[in-house]
Amino acid sequence: MMNVSKCSKCLKVPDDILMLTCSHDLCLICAARSFSQQQTKRSKKFFVCDICSSNTELDANSIYELEKLHQTNNVLQDRSNHKPGCQQKSNLQSEKQLKSRSQTRQENKENAKEKSMKQSVQIIEAKVSVHQSQRNMSKQQSENSFIQHMRGFCVDHPDEEISYYCFDCNSKCICPECIIHGIHKNHEVKTIKKSYPLIKKQLEEQLEQNNQCIIQVENQRQELEKKQIEQQAIQDHLRLQIAQEIQNLHQLLNSKQAELLEEVDNLPTILEQQEGYLSRLNEVEFKLQDFNEKINDMIDSKDECGLLNYYGSIIGQTTPQIPPLPNIKEIQLSNQIFSQINDVKKLIGDLDIDCNQ
Repeated sequence: MMNVSKCSKCLKVPDDILMLTCSHDLCLICAARSFSQQQTKRSKKFFVCDICSSNTELDANSIYELEKLHQTNNVLQDRSNHKPGCQQKSNLQSEKQLKSRSQTRQENKENAKEKSMKQSVQIIEAKVSVHQSQRNMSKQQSENSFIQHMRGFCVDHPDEEISYYCFDCNSKCICPECIIHGIHKNHEVKTIKKSYPLIKKQLEEQLEQNNQCIIQVENQRQELEKKQIEQQAIQDHLRLQIAQEIQNLHQLLNSKQAELLEEVDNLPTILEQQEGYLSRLNEVEFKLQDFNEKINDMIDSKDECGLLNYYGSIIGQTTPQIPPLPNIKEIQLSNQIFSQINDVKKLIGDLDIDCNQ
């Protein structure tokens, strides 16, 4: 925890304290005395630490309070210094009574004029000293001044400039009032100057972690791209292999088809099994037609004796008979071939690529 309750110079515990960016906090009395000795111009707002000589930029209200407190202390000191000289005062008053009024007025005018001239010279000398100190300011002090100038003012105390950071809240930068009287009292706080390298180191560590994650992501991406290329090559090889195997299968099926058709074409027919049966049928048909023609002629002649004699001549003859059908062996296709064809169809239907291999 940061201790903001003691003055770094007099080690007393004051009601109000001036918190410097170098963490050397001062009570307002010590700060007003040091500030008056430094002859700092209000427009430049720089306070030099008596312990480490670091610069702290003050706001207008702080400068006003320090100057006001310094003037009050001077008045009190002058009064304390004038108390032992009361006797001297009475002697002067007795001497003044001897002077004439005109001489007193003239001396008062001369004293006032001389006092005014001395004050003017002191102001000029102070301005020259301030300008000279500003010219001799180092580059680092200029950069710190620029950074402090860019800090802005507190959100909760618009009149106070931010100069601290709270590590308990990790919120935006805060002003001294937030630490002394605000919600950040008794919190772990540090000046912006001291907080900056700590937070910067944390951010650099976070940056390193992010870079490591980016490297891991890049490695995984490259590995996936490599696997994708390998998978694409496997798929291309499978396409070629499947096309080639299916083409071979087509050739085998076409060859088998031609073989089976040729066997069917070479099967013996009925006429080839019973040669001569058709010729005998034709002969029987011819005899029957000739017999019918003779019968018709005898009927058409209306010769009674001739019809009776013809009938008597043929009554004992045998009528041509149709020859019996030969023993024809029926041709039946083997069921085995259709079973094999169905097996091939089922095999084709079950063809698939196993993606789990």
